[in-house]
Amino acid sequence: MKNKIIGIMALSILIFSAFLGTMRGQKDDGVFYLKDIEGQRDYLKLFPVEGITGDGTQGCIFRIEDGALSVDYYPFGLDEIRNLFYAQREGIVGIKKYSYDIYSTNNGDELTSFADSAPSMDAKIQHMDGIHEEAMENGYFDYVEVSGGETVLADKIDIYLNIYATNSPGEARVRTGMTLQDQVEYYYAKGYQEGDETSVGYSSFDELEFETFCVKAGDAYYCMVGSKRECQGETSLYRIKKSGLSEPEGTLDREDFYQQYECGAVERICSFPVNEKDRVIGLYALGEEAFGIFRIQNETLLFEVYDSEGSLVHQDLLPTQLCNKIDRAEAEITVWEEGDVSVYFRMYDVVKNDDSSQTWDCVLDGMYQIDEQGVKRLDCFGQRSGRLLTLCRNNLVFDVSMELDEGIQIPSYYGYQVYFTVMNGDTGKVLYQGKLETDYFEDSYKTVSPYNIGKNADYLEEAVKTQYIDGLLGQRQRQIGDILPLNGKVVNLW
Repeated sequence: MKNKIIGIMALSILIFSAFLGTMRGQKDDGVFYLKDIEGQRDYLKLFPVEGITGDGTQGCIFRIEDGALSVDYYPFGLDEIRNLFYAQREGIVGIKKYSYDIYSTNNGDELTSFADSAPSMDAKIQHMDGIHEEAMENGYFDYVEVSGGETVLADKIDIYLNIYATNSPGEARVRTGMTLQDQVEYYYAKGYQEGDETSVGYSSFDELEFETFCVKAGDAYYCMVGSKRECQGETSLYRIKKSGLSEPEGTLDREDFYQQYECGAVERICSFPVNEKDRVIGLYALGEEAFGIFRIQNETLLFEVYDSEGSLVHQDLLPTQLCNKIDRAEAEITVWEEGDVSVYFRMYDVVKNDDSSQTWDCVLDGMYQIDEQGVKRLDCFGQRSGRLLTLCRNNLVFDVSMELDEGIQIPSYYGYQVYFTVMNGDTGKVLYQGKLETDYFEDSYKTVSPYNIGKNADYLEEAVKTQYIDGLLGQRQRQIGDILPLNGKVVNLW
């Protein structure tokens, strides 16, 4: 027995030694370093970053600090490394650090929100038997067996903000002050399931896809419903704490087509008029005590900063003639350790296609630098094929972008080079540019190696389209993933 135990220990040591040797070999044999292209690398000192890279079986967490690159290798797949990466950034230690899952909803009990509606108190309401034909034509009841139904029509509806906890019971509901009355009628349809007392409901309001915002600042949440051109009235910014949630009111029964109740301890802190020329398109937390709001007032695009009590602190007018094309806004917020804030935003014209998909066309982008000097708008320079991170501080713009190697004409090519660029925020002059030099293009050899390249074979591009690539080969495609600042917290909203 003693010899058997010694043998098992010897085998374990051998396996572990082989593993260490393999990792050392990968570290020494792989190509992964920061290559200077132009300018002075010293500019990178203001923007230390860390990121992840790897494939389905192994990878690393890398850092660039004081202009120097360091790498920690792990025998995990890219998804596992990503979980470890974010656990470290959140300060999670012990077993929780290695069991952390950024995709799980069990990491915290947060508040979220959605928009709902009900006929206005002064609306003209009609009742009809049967499910509204538009709901049937659009297939909203195809997934259930229904034996009949009813529909309520209204010429005017109120928009509500619903707030609820993600992992525990509790809700709040408030009438926003926005109304819709541009259509001939809005419908609320119900279908009754065969042999069952339950019903399935659908409303034409659901098709409008109203955007809601719910951000946390301090110990409270701040929520708002964005508006559309068809809205009338006003929308408001509300403050609520978890303790302000009420017990759920329940779900629709056979007698209810809609719900008009309000509940929860919700505090309104400021309001904005809405109509065809006045719209609210974005709300973002700027640290713990301020908010950024993008809105259109009389066809003029504004960026406004409010404090936690709803008082206007700063307003900037953006020079654009494209307000009538702006439907949605997105912003990437970086809060630096000392409290300064970087805001990188994009404005989109959203077009609905015939196949129900959407095309988002960026019509405007830019940056705001918020510090003790106030709020300053900077321009975005050096557009590339894909952005990984864009932020600013000290009047400098830092851009991390990726682009495909156009010289490699292979389908399903996943390799790309990542560029680091520092620019003057006023002139756009490039002060430094470098890139991560890798050998990731070699992974494409594994992708195409199973295919016949003989004289009578299909063209490679056609072969890749029609043949199955082994799952293991797909897992061996190394990719550079998330890149984030070491000295700042990023809220990435796109």
